[in-house]
Amino acid sequence: MAYNNNDNNLCRYMEAHEQNSRAQQEALENIQQMLVQLLLNQSNNHTTDNNHNEEKNLNNELPKTEKSKKSSSIGANIIKGIQAQIVSLT
Repeated sequence: MAYNNNDNNLCRYMEAHEQNSRAQQEALENIQQMLVQLLLNQSNNHTTDNNHNEEKNLNNELPKTEKSKKSSSIGANIIKGIQAQIVSLT
């Protein structure tokens, strides 16, 4: 009977470990996606700033300060998401 109980405990431990590993892997994949989004956002901002310097300001274009605020806000939200994912790993 003790042997069967040990097997059950081991099975529960292995299932919990597997579930924890899947959750960690999902969090790491989420972090990777957020980092890609952050880098793309930064790259788009750099490209936009370069185009802005080469072209005249169009009427329908946001002023540079508004663009910077918007991209900073997006970047901050992505970073908060990454921090939350990291916390979930611990």
